[in-house]
Amino acid sequence: MKVQTTLSIAALSLALSACVVKSFTPEESVSQMTLGEPIKYSKVDINANPLDKTVCDPFEEQPSPSMDQGIKASLHYRIAGMPAMTNSEDYVSFAKKSDQKLFFADMNVPTRMFDAGFTTQANDTLADDSGQRLIEYFGVKFETILKLSANDTEGDYELALLSDDGTTLKVVGGTAAAPTYKTVIANEGDHETKFGCASEVIKMTRDSQVPVQVTYFQGPRYHIANVLMWRKASQAGKDSQCGAKGNEMYFDPSSGAPKKAYNDLLARGWKVVQKENFFIPKSESYNPCVEGTNPVISNLRATEVLLTGVFLAWNTDIPATSQVKLVNKSTGQVIVTNSDNGLRTNHSVQVMDLQPDTVYTVQAASVSEDLGKSLSAIIEIKTQ
Repeated sequence: MKVQTTLSIAALSLALSACVVKSFTPEESVSQMTLGEPIKYSKVDINANPLDKTVCDPFEEQPSPSMDQGIKASLHYRIAGMPAMTNSEDYVSFAKKSDQKLFFADMNVPTRMFDAGFTTQANDTLADDSGQRLIEYFGVKFETILKLSANDTEGDYELALLSDDGTTLKVVGGTAAAPTYKTVIANEGDHETKFGCASEVIKMTRDSQVPVQVTYFQGPRYHIANVLMWRKASQAGKDSQCGAKGNEMYFDPSSGAPKKAYNDLLARGWKVVQKENFFIPKSESYNPCVEGTNPVISNLRATEVLLTGVFLAWNTDIPATSQVKLVNKSTGQVIVTNSDNGLRTNHSVQVMDLQPDTVYTVQAASVSEDLGKSLSAIIEIKTQ
């Protein structure tokens, strides 16, 4: 089976198809025989989160602890002709939605300068329709489930958001078919880093799973901040700093170092919600942004080259999935194969419908069972 897709070279260094294939349950992950070796199938569908469409922890270096933890997010940006917006929900409702998925380990971005933009797992910097890096006039919609960690105690929790610019936090209820949304924090507007407090407390027990949605927008460049905090409290909105704002009030923007106003919050019982408190929402099967064991790819080769096709093979030191990317050197057309989610050490992929008498660059891509990812060195082939 082949999958052929044309993609922009500028937007892609490791292209993986977004076509969804079967997800395998543990019971279905039974041994089979392929190329003389027993294999099993990945417990997750790696095609659901292609590397060229996935942005991992754009503000942090440490990934989520496990595949079921973290925050899923979508990116929305203003295009030509759109007015400047000063409400995060307007960006989500009216701005253009990027086809990239974002995954965060937590929501802890102290006030800092932001000019690097967003980078996918394939090391491509996201740009708007005009080719400009996204560093201003964009919105992000975060979705996660809040739970207590082993270090947290049960009780009533007051939430707050330190953000630059505006944010809204809603608790999601109802059903998947008919969700309801209750606004708990309204910290909107084009403003400096501002401490936005909740309007009510949330009761958290050891079994509580609280779905929340946070919308955030970044106005004019370059300051950015978004920190979710909580503390045990019987009432909400009573802290003396509720509504207080300033770009240098809570953190040093050049270094992110905390200042007196932030340390005062900590002294009054506030703390940053930790990675262990965020879980992937049920609408998303897994978090692909975890550190896994990267397979070592070796011996990528063309075993047979035809008039309009090629048979490719390679090896990995541990069982991993099989995909290849070919680029037509004359036209720039990119051809990407989908994965069957099989985990192998001996890999073989057939690609057809190539152009005759044409040179292609070829790379193999493999993902291990614990989501370690590798891309091979480039080889060239020429069809007959």
